[in-house]
Amino acid sequence: MMQLKKISNIHLLILFCLFLFGVRVKLTSSLFFGFLLWNLFLAIVPYAISSKIKKLNIEEIWKPKLISILFIWLIFLPNAPYIITDFIHLHHIKSTLIWLDLFIIFTYASTGLLLTIISLFDVYKIIKQKWNLKYANYFSYAVTFLCGFGIYLGRFSRLNSWDIFTNPISVLKKSMYSFNDTKTWLITFGFGTFIYLLFSIWKTQVNAHS
Repeated sequence: MMQLKKISNIHLLILFCLFLFGVRVKLTSSLFFGFLLWNLFLAIVPYAISSKIKKLNIEEIWKPKLISILFIWLIFLPNAPYIITDFIHLHHIKSTLIWLDLFIIFTYASTGLLLTIISLFDVYKIIKQKWNLKYANYFSYAVTFLCGFGIYLGRFSRLNSWDIFTNPISVLKKSMYSFNDTKTWLITFGFGTFIYLLFSIWKTQVNAHS
């Protein structure tokens, strides 16, 4: 029942995001925030993948197959917290409804963060079940900082998740060059730490009520 309620509430939250977009279009006759719909869709992808995996019999899944699926999940995961950086678009908006624009981006960003934490926790449990607690802890710690790095690559290097498959050499070069920029480290560790702390709080609360 608790699991069903969580899924239902997440769906309601996503619908609320869509509703807010519709309200803004109605009030402003502008589709400027259309990028939020795309970013929200990308944020749902890793959540959908992890939700699908946890419904399977983890013990029977071939390890190389599971690793491959988790690799795809990891590639798309940074898209979820990435929405936080969409606040940068407030600089480009000429609107008398700045309070609404701020609230809409905040809602989408919060939804992206929630999807990040829930999906990461689901994968944490999957790895814990398939391997052990030690691997699960190491994996979740590494993933949060990879998300931070992914956010940097998405916002400042303008890379997309699918570029890893369509143009891997370019992704590798831009990734390597980015380490010479102090901003790369600040964003990676800043967002990484933030996501890890949220994940730790979520894990503690869930374990306390389980």
